[in-house]
Amino acid sequence: AVVSTQSGHYGRDIQTYLSRMGIQEDSLKMTVEKERLTIDEVVDKIVDRVSIKLVLIYIIAISVAYVSAPQIYITVFTGFIPYGSWKCISPRCEALLSAVSEAGNGSTNSSFYSRETMCDNDLQARVDFNWTSDRTTFSIDWDIYCGAETKYSMVSSFYFIGATVGLAVSSLIYDRIGRKKGAIVGGFIMIAATAAGAVVPSFELMLALRVVQGFGQFICWTGMYCWIIEFAPGRLRNMASAFCLVGWGVGYLISTVFIVYFIKEWRAIFVSTAVACVLCMIPLFAFPESPRFELVQGKEKEAKKTLESFSLICNNHISLEDVELVYEERVQSVLEQVKDFAKYPTMLKETLLSMLAWFIVATVFYGFSFGWSKIGKDMHTSYLFDAVGKIISYAAAIPACALMGRKKGMLFFVAIGVLANLLAMPDLQFSEDWSLEHVASLIGMMASAAAFTVIYLYTSELAPTTHRGMILSLSSSAARIGSFIGPYMRLLYDITDRRVPLMLFAAATGVMVVGVLFLPDTSGRRIPETPKDVEVVKMIGGYRHIESTKLGNGTMA
Repeated sequence: AVVSTQSGHYGRDIQTYLSRMGIQEDSLKMTVEKERLTIDEVVDKIVDRVSIKLVLIYIIAISVAYVSAPQIYITVFTGFIPYGSWKCISPRCEALLSAVSEAGNGSTNSSFYSRETMCDNDLQARVDFNWTSDRTTFSIDWDIYCGAETKYSMVSSFYFIGATVGLAVSSLIYDRIGRKKGAIVGGFIMIAATAAGAVVPSFELMLALRVVQGFGQFICWTGMYCWIIEFAPGRLRNMASAFCLVGWGVGYLISTVFIVYFIKEWRAIFVSTAVACVLCMIPLFAFPESPRFELVQGKEKEAKKTLESFSLICNNHISLEDVELVYEERVQSVLEQVKDFAKYPTMLKETLLSMLAWFIVATVFYGFSFGWSKIGKDMHTSYLFDAVGKIISYAAAIPACALMGRKKGMLFFVAIGVLANLLAMPDLQFSEDWSLEHVASLIGMMASAAAFTVIYLYTSELAPTTHRGMILSLSSSAARIGSFIGPYMRLLYDITDRRVPLMLFAAATGVMVVGVLFLPDTSGRRIPETPKDVEVVKMIGGYRHIESTKLGNGTMA
């Protein structure tokens, strides 16, 4: 006999009747019809509205984003070369200054005390001149200026070598020990490397330190980004993604202000940044693992427990006791994941196009970000506007994606980037500190920042859960190659016409437009769980679960 019932007083009545008839419960096969739901449907039920408590959870969860920008740009301020802050101490230098003064060339501060005077006349620090900057920098300590200026760019770009290696390794971490634990591992490496920056004695060791710093920081950042996206319902993924990058921009703004106005000793900047990293890492220990990761690992019980705890946080408690989660259990291995790219060509194509887009947008983004000392007259003001512009761009990506969708939103921002680079080419000076190039470059930077926001979300929605860690790592690794190239673009201003880097940015962005045209739009669609789902999307135009799906109990539906 099979009794099919729902829980409640009817179930108790049946059990009472059976007892009175002398029939033992264990002599019957009792089944309860369970509701079958995907994890997307569960998360959508839990987060039925946006609450203040939920927003606070996201603010705390993105804590590592607040220290991501300071990690990247820390060498901009700790290694800045103050070409306008020095004084002559040798007869040769004094003679040059006298010659300029006798020629009646107006302001000697702007015409004489400059990079051109120092480098064209091969003036030597502590021999011909002394630095007078009120800020200490490692460039001053280690004689990085003029012909050695490429070392300054190397210190910035080597960070992205570590980031590339870290992201390549991180797929092994995210898909085996989880998003949260992977982020914590990366965080500890990041903190150790940043703290060591306070005592590093030479340029060569600083290069090694920057590699380790990038290695840890991007493992930490990407792991928590995956975690947040996997906890967000479909209708809020756009907001959650932008939220992460707004946090990145806020950290950039705060660090810029504090570095510029309060901390003038470069080693103290490393110490304060390390302390900030420790504080921002603490919340990670309080959060659970991603339920999507737990399901892929076959841990349905743990996934349900996590989701029920999440429902309590969202003030919308639900019980999953009578819910059967629909998922495909996979034993993850790098070899199997790599083989899947050959087995599922749509996933391979989308991954390669995403990597191309990430590479180009990162090259442009960091080309601007590390080039403000060449574009603007005042580096500190330029970086302050850069930080504010990034926050505006990250926030603007939310309504843009909501109105236009992921694909059209991406194309919109990329098109603005192309036009901004072309607009920056004419010679037009508005004031002593502002030119058309400066204004147009700010617009181009904001467009690339907004595109970066969209591409993070876009790639996360294109990638199936089983491969999301690997695909985000591959895409972000491609971006790190672009990030490595970006800081060197500033050197083109010294050896060629200023329009050359702008033309290169415009051409690269145009290539990106073509690549994005071949990607599908993911707006409002369910995140694919397996590579099979990605192939189904291509055929039917929507994220749906295929019919032959392995359930949590091992049966096939």
